[in-house]
Amino acid sequence: MSVFEQLHKLFKEDLQSLRQLKKYGWFVWPMERVVKQEHLGRCCYLAEELLSEDELCQMKSQLGLSDVQWYSLKARVSGDRHARS
Repeated sequence: MSVFEQLHKLFKEDLQSLRQLKKYGWFVWPMERVVKQEHLGRCCYLAEELLSEDELCQMKSQLGLSDVQWYSLKARVSGDRHARS
């Protein structure tokens, strides 16, 4: 399995989990949602490091993530000072 395929699978599973957490609203511990969002943010940084620009654009497109959503996920990483620039 290629790096692209592994990251794509990871994103797809985590985004689905996050949607499920949001669906259940107040029934879910807030920390569980925060941890999942931070994990997705770290995956964004990892994807930017490991994938070419074309692969990254393809992945965002396949996942249905806009640049705004992508940077929003990156901003969820604790102590992140670079996501806004």
